[in-house]
Amino acid sequence: METESNILQARLKNCLLTIVELEPLLSKLTIHSELLSEFKHLKEIISKVSQLELSTDEVDRIENATTLFLKELELPLSSLRGKDDRSLQ
Repeated sequence: METESNILQARLKNCLLTIVELEPLLSKLTIHSELLSEFKHLKEIISKVSQLELSTDEVDRIENATTLFLKELELPLSSLRGKDDRSLQ
């Protein structure tokens, strides 16, 4: 049976993995290199999530920030998808 701590850690890990999975797409965009270097840091955190003591409020805040981050990327990523579609024609 999962404890509340395990559930919070899984929720956090899900947020971090969602962002890290965007790395290949984001590297195709013209983004500040500092943001790209943060992916290494996120990957390090993912490996340590099981050692973190988390509160529900913290995880809720991170989930909300992840959602906002993904919404902010919708337009830049949609323009990238448009370029990929045109290159296939």
